[in-house]
Amino acid sequence: MSWIELRIPSAKELHELRLHYRGKARFLIDESMGSGVADILRGFGYNSKYVGEINLLGHGDEEIFAAAWTEKRIVVTHDPDFLDDRRFPPHRNRGIVLIRPGSNERDNHGLLVCLTKATLIAGDNAQWFEGKKLDFSCEEFLAIASEGVPRQRYRWGKHQNPMVWEQD
Repeated sequence: MSWIELRIPSAKELHELRLHYRGKARFLIDESMGSGVADILRGFGYNSKYVGEINLLGHGDEEIFAAAWTEKRIVVTHDPDFLDDRRFPPHRNRGIVLIRPGSNERDNHGLLVCLTKATLIAGDNAQWFEGKKLDFSCEEFLAIASEGVPRQRYRWGKHQNPMVWEQD
């Protein structure tokens, strides 16, 4: 296995992506992230709600997940419990973005980098997130899990093009 540099999509491929996955992403920010993350995403131009804005502070993960499904929102969280497919099945998932940097409130730069990368990947293509769970273990590494597809790992280092881990 090795890291393979991802090629830049052509203009035609980007156009087809936008046609297939229409709509700008909408986010639901988990309590673990804090309300400031909703403000950051709003500053990026995204419709974002903090769980406290919809009276879900102190509620269980399942209720957060259900509200995200109902409101067609992607959950942004520090909580790795959302990766559990039995509790949070892919077929009922508008999208999960797990960001580990910043969970100890010491790596706000890493948190911001990961938020930026998540929106760069498909922020203008909301439907792309459906059924997917993005796991930013740090600002350089991302894993994407989706139903029926092997988990894919990506490395996106500082001043580098994104790379994907592929089997030889």
